[in-house]
Amino acid sequence: MTSGTTDVVKVLPPKDFLIKDYELKIGYLTQHFSRMWTRFNYFVGIESALVGGKLIFGNGKLSPEVAIVGAIVSLVWYVMGAEDRFLVRLYRGHVKDAADLIAEAMWNADAHGPYRHVGEVAESSKRLDWELSGWRVERISTTRLAAWIPLLVLITWLGLLLV
Repeated sequence: MTSGTTDVVKVLPPKDFLIKDYELKIGYLTQHFSRMWTRFNYFVGIESALVGGKLIFGNGKLSPEVAIVGAIVSLVWYVMGAEDRFLVRLYRGHVKDAADLIAEAMWNADAHGPYRHVGEVAESSKRLDWELSGWRVERISTTRLAAWIPLLVLITWLGLLLV
């Protein structure tokens, strides 16, 4: 059965396909970072409003009701942050896989050294000296903080409920 359309599908040569695939994956990862930090900022605003509003308009005291709302918001924030972190790991893996295929098809490592794809940190960072104004610890990397910070806020809210 035919659809009756006469659309012609443009077939890319394998190397062009690999490059386009890599570019699309980089774009998707970049867009995800943007969405992730937008969500993070919204939650920071909500949490700040809860605390600030109650402290300013509540005689400096936090009621259990506000702590419960704060805990619920923090739980949702943590779930979103943890899922965002999962997707970052997944999309970074896709970028790495695409880069590995490109390097295999087009890169001469003997002549140029190993290829470093966008987002590769472990090997590339070895050339950088430690600086007070610029350092990185993998366990508390920025994308991990998207889940760690809301978890710590949730624990704080739960602690306030228990006191």
